[in-house]
Amino acid sequence: MRMKPATCDLRLMYIGRKPQRLPWLRSCLLIVIIVIGTAYASVLLLATRGVYVAPVSVLPEALHPTPTITPTPTEPASSIVNRADGYFQNGQVDKAIEEYRRVIELDPENDVAYARLARLLIIRRKYLEAEDMARTAVDLKPDNAYNNAVLALALDWQGKYDEALPHALRAIELDENNVYAQAYLSELYSDMGRVDKSIPAAKKAVELDDNNFEAHRAYGYAYETSGRYRNAITEYQRAIQIQPNLGFLYVAATRNMRAIGQYRNALALIQQAIQAAPTFAEVYDEFGWIYYFLGDYDAAITQLKRATQIDPNYAPAHGHLGIIYFVLQNWEQAVPSFEKAIALGGDRAEYYYSLGLSYVNLDNCPKGREWLDKALDVNPDDTAVQAAEQYYNENCLGSGAPPTRRPATAAPQP
Repeated sequence: MRMKPATCDLRLMYIGRKPQRLPWLRSCLLIVIIVIGTAYASVLLLATRGVYVAPVSVLPEALHPTPTITPTPTEPASSIVNRADGYFQNGQVDKAIEEYRRVIELDPENDVAYARLARLLIIRRKYLEAEDMARTAVDLKPDNAYNNAVLALALDWQGKYDEALPHALRAIELDENNVYAQAYLSELYSDMGRVDKSIPAAKKAVELDDNNFEAHRAYGYAYETSGRYRNAITEYQRAIQIQPNLGFLYVAATRNMRAIGQYRNALALIQQAIQAAPTFAEVYDEFGWIYYFLGDYDAAITQLKRATQIDPNYAPAHGHLGIIYFVLQNWEQAVPSFEKAIALGGDRAEYYYSLGLSYVNLDNCPKGREWLDKALDVNPDDTAVQAAEQYYNENCLGSGAPPTRRPATAAPQP
């Protein structure tokens, strides 16, 4: 007997019994429940300890965490020194000074920055700070020839010759082939009146480096102080050729041109200086002084005032203004100009006696006497000082009459 094939009636499968769940599904659900429970318990635990951090999306904007900024690498001091050197080469002295100061802030032990900063401060006639910077360089590296040479230069430009000489000689002892050591020693000897030593030292500097403007500047100065003005002009012009962006080199050349009466040549050269170094007060001062020698007092005053605008603390420009006002018998303008020059360190006999005579011509003999005494203290053997003294005696100690309105018997020396 054939049996009927089995039929699969799904409805009959579930009659009278509970449906079965697959084992893997039950395991997955259990794992999900455990994970959720553990996470919730962790949040509760952290919250009770005060360290729960809510998601950024639910925090107020003010409480959003600040992204970490990658710090910018600090520029190496050597790189800044190189940039400062470039500024100086381009005649941008003030920018170079700023960069050297930055180096010192970053690296207070960098003797190179102190020494080079000192050299530029000398150019800007900030002698006391220059001396301080140079001394720091020497303290940091006492056996460095350049450091000692710059300190000698800073002292030299203040007239401290005896104090400068040991440092200049020490620089030579450390390195006799250092061009700056030889050049600055030459300049010191020139200021000390030792022409027999200044010219050989300058010549040595030029032999060491014929393309160094400091060497030719020192050579020119050695010739100038010995009265060999044409030779000096040649050396100064060579220095300008090497470094055309420094105004004081032009001034040195035109100063010697004036000494031999080449006023037109001086005027042409100083006009080049205005183009090359428009921020140097001494350039405008020299410009005005050349006009003074040419007899164009109005043009002279204009240029001298520009010099005082560029650098209000540049004493020579104020002194030169005073002299021109004195020659023009403008005593009222001469007095403040001379007083400003003296206040800025212009310790010159002609400023003192010219100021004294200006007061005499303003009927103020007591004030005139005060300044004439200072002139006598500075240079009692100066014939101009003696002439001023005679003028005072005639107008203040004579018959008792007020001083006459006439200039002194000796005009101030340029």
